[in-house]
Amino acid sequence: MSQDRLSSAPGPTAGKDPLSNREREMLPPMAGMDATAAAAQESAAATLGRLAGVTVAVPDPAATAAFLGDGIGFAVESLPGGDVAVRCEGDYGPRGQTAVVLRQAQGGAESQELLAITWEVADGYDFAALAVRAAEAGATTTETPAGGLALADPAGNPLVVEPAAAHTVAPPAPGLLGPRRLGHINVKSDAPPRSSAFFQRVLGLKLSEQIGDNLFFLRIGAEHHNLGIRPGERGMLHHLGCELAGWHAYQPILDRLAAHGWKVEYGPGRHVPGRNLFTYVVDPSSGLRVELFADMAQIADERGHEPVRWEAGDRMTKTINTWGPTPPASFLA
Repeated sequence: MSQDRLSSAPGPTAGKDPLSNREREMLPPMAGMDATAAAAQESAAATLGRLAGVTVAVPDPAATAAFLGDGIGFAVESLPGGDVAVRCEGDYGPRGQTAVVLRQAQGGAESQELLAITWEVADGYDFAALAVRAAEAGATTTETPAGGLALADPAGNPLVVEPAAAHTVAPPAPGLLGPRRLGHINVKSDAPPRSSAFFQRVLGLKLSEQIGDNLFFLRIGAEHHNLGIRPGERGMLHHLGCELAGWHAYQPILDRLAAHGWKVEYGPGRHVPGRNLFTYVVDPSSGLRVELFADMAQIADERGHEPVRWEAGDRMTKTINTWGPTPPASFLA
């Protein structure tokens, strides 16, 4: 879809501002922002590449790999050292995508743990400037073996920014009908406004939409969101958003999951933020949640787009699902 489908979306009335002065200082400039800050955000956004993938520790990598491979249709490959790579076609072009790296959880952990969210950047990306922005936001950076930087947002979500060349893999051979790519991640934060401000100021993501001061949807380019932030325990992953080719892809994938005994948690439906189709499924061995999405909104007017803002009370009544059914308690946890 090439036009901005958000331009006619109803926005909420302004509510009481719950932010502290310190959190307000962290917020990126919107209306009336000074030229220097605006230019820095535009520059960072222009050179930040795709969401490369995530690394997740799980109790039983083989079981989670079977769920993602045999059930959902990803290509799965064992790596030296015991990790498991979960791959797919990726964005348009010659390179595939390692959407997920599964790692054995330590210490008898019974659920998944987010170890890294990796973002690609183009050649010539200014890592020194990233380190300065991170330091100004109170974050410490360390160099990665691939020549990038590792850091964390204010909620402790672990981030890696590395050259795209470090994540070049061939697309998997044709196989089961499955996701095209990892399109977004949704993480938890004990202070969502602060985390949202961090991603905008430090990594240059842009705010597309928000619900109250708890749910934020941010993007790299024109796609409505590549990152979602919601309230919750520090540094926890809520779900991975994996794009399907379209409505026709749901039936064979969901039938295949059902044949293995894996059930849908929530959906199918259509969200208001992003206007995308959705169905959520959860790996029973780890709790790793995957959103199978399609038909995500594109924001054609990047510079002129005003973020859509909803009241907090609109979440369950106006935004969660235009088709009606609300999610189970497990989804809201």
